[in-house]
Amino acid sequence: MIHLCEREIGFDTAEIGFPSVLGCRAIVLVTSGGLFGYHLNGNLNLAKKTAFVNFVAQHAHGNAKKALYAASAGAGLKQDHDELKDIAATLAYAGPIYWASLSAAGSVYVHFQDIDHNTCSITSRAWSDPADNVAANKVAYVAGANRAIANGAQNANMFINVSTVGLTAVYPKKI
Repeated sequence: MIHLCEREIGFDTAEIGFPSVLGCRAIVLVTSGGLFGYHLNGNLNLAKKTAFVNFVAQHAHGNAKKALYAASAGAGLKQDHDELKDIAATLAYAGPIYWASLSAAGSVYVHFQDIDHNTCSITSRAWSDPADNVAANKVAYVAGANRAIANGAQNANMFINVSTVGLTAVYPKKI
């Protein structure tokens, strides 16, 4: 399992967690090899899109693309949906695209779990800085084949654990 903080891109064969999603988008591309995730901060721009697309294209599991998801507070604006469609087009992906609406009542932990490398389940719960953003859940940041920073400076730490207690199902809608 990999956890992606703001501005991070990563891959895992089974699960991706997104700590503290509020105004960001938790984006997940399902491929026949697993899940690619991007914790998109702010608006999508060419540099951010290129970082994600290149990460997928250059990764050993960036092959057959099955589904594209995003999760964020609320139903998403037309601009948010257009960003996903732009990412899909640049990836040469023409399959289904889904939006998962998260509670708008504050920051959320979002968890994507691979299902047979065809789709994924999405669960979430309220984020708690005092309980979740603690030293025991983090280590010094290490980039590698399955983790990269999309924009800005490298993070000092990365999450290695976040409790899954209290996760509830989120049902995305096709856009």
